[in-house]
Amino acid sequence: MNKKMQTSQWEHYFNSLKTTLETNPNIDIDLIQKAFYFAGDAHSAQYRRSGEPYIMHPTAVAKIVAEQGLGIESIIAAFLHDTVEDTKVSLQDIIDTFGKDVAFLVDSLSHFDNTLKTTDKKDVQTLRKILFSMSKDFRTVYIKIADRLHNMSTLKHMPPEKQIKKAIETQKIYIGLAKNLNLWKWKTALENHCFKYLEPQRYKIFDEKINAANRHNEKIQNIIKTLKNSLTPSSLKSLTAHKYSTLEIANELKREDSFIDINNIYFIEILSSGKKAYENLSSLHSSFKSFDTRFKDYLSKPKENGYNAIHTTIFTDFGLIDIKIKNEDSFSNSQKYNEKQWVEKILLREKNLKDDSIFHNSIVGEVLSDSITVYSSHGEEINIPQNSTVLDFLLLLYGKRAFLVGNVYIQDKLVSLDYNPTHKDILEVLFTSTTSSVRLDWFSIVTSYEAKQILINELGGEQNFESLMKGYEEFKYWEKVFDISSLDYIYKYYEKYLQPEYDSFEKALIAIGNKTLTTKEFVSKLIPITIFSKSSENSHNFALKIKDIDSTYVEQILEIMSKLLKKNLPKHISDIHYVSYGENSIIIRYFFSDMNDLLSFLFEIKQIVSKNIKIKYTTSQG
Repeated sequence: MNKKMQTSQWEHYFNSLKTTLETNPNIDIDLIQKAFYFAGDAHSAQYRRSGEPYIMHPTAVAKIVAEQGLGIESIIAAFLHDTVEDTKVSLQDIIDTFGKDVAFLVDSLSHFDNTLKTTDKKDVQTLRKILFSMSKDFRTVYIKIADRLHNMSTLKHMPPEKQIKKAIETQKIYIGLAKNLNLWKWKTALENHCFKYLEPQRYKIFDEKINAANRHNEKIQNIIKTLKNSLTPSSLKSLTAHKYSTLEIANELKREDSFIDINNIYFIEILSSGKKAYENLSSLHSSFKSFDTRFKDYLSKPKENGYNAIHTTIFTDFGLIDIKIKNEDSFSNSQKYNEKQWVEKILLREKNLKDDSIFHNSIVGEVLSDSITVYSSHGEEINIPQNSTVLDFLLLLYGKRAFLVGNVYIQDKLVSLDYNPTHKDILEVLFTSTTSSVRLDWFSIVTSYEAKQILINELGGEQNFESLMKGYEEFKYWEKVFDISSLDYIYKYYEKYLQPEYDSFEKALIAIGNKTLTTKEFVSKLIPITIFSKSSENSHNFALKIKDIDSTYVEQILEIMSKLLKKNLPKHISDIHYVSYGENSIIIRYFFSDMNDLLSFLFEIKQIVSKNIKIKYTTSQG
């Protein structure tokens, strides 16, 4: 059969899209139909697991893209998104037929999934290129979410293990993408699909409860009619009812035997003509009593992701109902704001994160993933990446003011800086008058790139941060040698005895890192204080053990050690011996009356054996 004839038999798939296209008089339907035939010919021998011809999938994706209001190039790219990867069509074929812009979108879409799944160097480099290109053209993201949305809607035809795998991947990446781009309808659909496959029993219970609550269908129509009558027609563009996702309803109700009211299922969206959102708000509040504690004005102060609308809840004769009031340009403005934010986040990471693995994790774990919303007890709201800590919250919400924080409470319980708040947690933050300096251990507590950058800037920039890390690497060696397991222990004695020389322990480490302070000089001051503070004795017995030595070097090391001992400390030698059973080790039992003698000896030994020195000590009267 001629491929063209075969594709024409699938014309009914295109007709479902054509109805949507005809609502836009500026769209070139003939060119889009050309893309339909092109994709149909390319995929002519392929079928979906459902048994349907493959062309139904790209046509469905193109319809989703068209309904979202994306342009002709995006619709064509939606038709062609699998052709290069799954058929004999080349990128050059697409350039020749539809132009470079469409080819760019198809190429980006072909690589998108793989680059998100792996930290392989080649794939991460491809991800960098895609994201850099995306920062100039976001259509790739919209088409990719539309592609995933249709695939999730047909997931029932896949094996169970693939259903779960796809649902987890969608939950991890695509729901966050849709949410961050304010694509709420897509987000709701994706959440429903994931909930269905990841928690089938719980999904079934709540899905049945929602469907059984059909008494609310008539109520919502009555509410819509009542609301329309209260608004001035010239100020109203549209008024529609939307359902929350089944997952949102389940999480809100928590208990499976909870009663479902209309307010649990629906919310109303009012799209105002021009900029008449406040006029519509005034009309509503004049006609209905409002639930004051639920009022939020994101129009005057948009959310971090650019979302701008007024939220209010009113009492009607048919029940309580949530309402979101938007201006006509709210969606386009929030999209532009979102895209601008993404550009900044992507370009900042592209510039500063040279390590491929760190770059990949930051993009997938923060920029592309879902976020949680948390609040301060004063009503301040912020979206932060999942798995963020209390310290992330403080830095991202308060910036430098976070250094004045004393204690933080969640539900009257004191929480530590490394505690992970959950969605909708309210954090009570108590401030002090004393400013804290950046602590070294904070860098292991923060999980978000932006929070870490605030800490780095407070240190004085990337160069100081690199010096801090170098200095700590040097110092860490001596932490292990003297078995100092807690940084709090070091801070205690640093602040008590050594602070006048450097403002903080971190600044001393920076000085070590940039070589304006030697490790020996610093350790010789700090270690004696921390060690001798454990006892009032003036003298200590030490056993020095150097283990796991290559046997071929033992004789050489013993000879050098003997010379060092005779040179530095000739009068106190107890014994030196070599143990070869079990492990190759050199043990020195030696009496030191002065810790600085021991440190001088150890620093010279370190030049020979760079690791695995262990110190065990007991106190004794001299």
